[in-house]
Amino acid sequence: MSSPAMLFILTSVAVTLALLTLFLIHCARKYAPIIARIFEERPLFLPLRVAPEPNGEDVRFTTADGLTLGGTYYDARTPERLGVIVFCHEYLSDRWSFQPYADHLRDRGFDVFTFDCRNHGDSGSDPSYHPLQWVTDHEVRDLQAALAYLRTRPGHDAAGVGLFGISRGGGTALVTAADEPGVWGVVSDGAFPTRGTMLAYILRWAEIYVGIPYLWKKMPLWIFQFLAWAGRVRSEKRLGCKFPDVENAVARLAPRPWLMIHGAKDAYIGPAIARALFDEADEPKELWIVPGAKHNRCREMEPEAYPERVAEFFLRFAPRQTSSPREPAEASQPSPVTTAANGRTEPDEASAELAAQGSR
Repeated sequence: MSSPAMLFILTSVAVTLALLTLFLIHCARKYAPIIARIFEERPLFLPLRVAPEPNGEDVRFTTADGLTLGGTYYDARTPERLGVIVFCHEYLSDRWSFQPYADHLRDRGFDVFTFDCRNHGDSGSDPSYHPLQWVTDHEVRDLQAALAYLRTRPGHDAAGVGLFGISRGGGTALVTAADEPGVWGVVSDGAFPTRGTMLAYILRWAEIYVGIPYLWKKMPLWIFQFLAWAGRVRSEKRLGCKFPDVENAVARLAPRPWLMIHGAKDAYIGPAIARALFDEADEPKELWIVPGAKHNRCREMEPEAYPERVAEFFLRFAPRQTSSPREPAEASQPSPVTTAANGRTEPDEASAELAAQGSR
């Protein structure tokens, strides 16, 4: 090839890259602030609230960044322990919400440890952190501290723990489990990805903000992914936290087994988003899409099948290692927690879609 022809090709490539770079900068400046603003919107709901359960051992433990969290340890109601389950509550809820989800596991041979994430319940608050429905490095740090505490308990289970998380708590469990060798299994209900959820909403609302359908529909997907990243980075800087990659964590979860539970009528996180996250994981994994269930309502839609499905999963995968003998727990009084009515608000699906931009 002649030198003039080669020069023409190189010049064309350079000009194309320069124009593309300018286009991306323009899009980031114009749309990243909009995406970040929507990303930080809080959904319209009240979380599940139940009265404290007094028959456990209330404890305090400290996170790596010096915050004190509150938790409660409950022994199994069986003569022998088959394992330990750590419960991770949903956004805006607290540790007492474990009861309708996980208390039944104590009748099947499992100890249950439940705790309040920072800025929730009886745990300490970080004034510089304003929690959202998205998983951040703060919730991951809190769960890591809970697992570290459990390893210090007399009679701790040498086989490790199983994790059971609801919505944001499910994402926290998945991100943490990917790097914790002491986790032998995960059950999530309503868990969702960060990248995947953002992309789904951006594509849904692109016509509103771009206003030129024939233009945005021709855009390659990676441009929307870039804008989602730019918006998320903007929020990270403003909020002083990191949003971990849930998809990447799920891809590294195996060989730990995972049971993913999700509502077929979830107005916050559609089943397609949940399935895409599920597809990132390798075996062993199980997906239960509950017909007719909205976000975090699978338990209510299937009140008999739900505890059986969860218990069967944990019973099947719990390592049968002999743990150290139990030491009697000291009697303790429940931590003072202000409780509200046991209910939630239920926005209609249109309101949920426009106001939530995501989920817990």
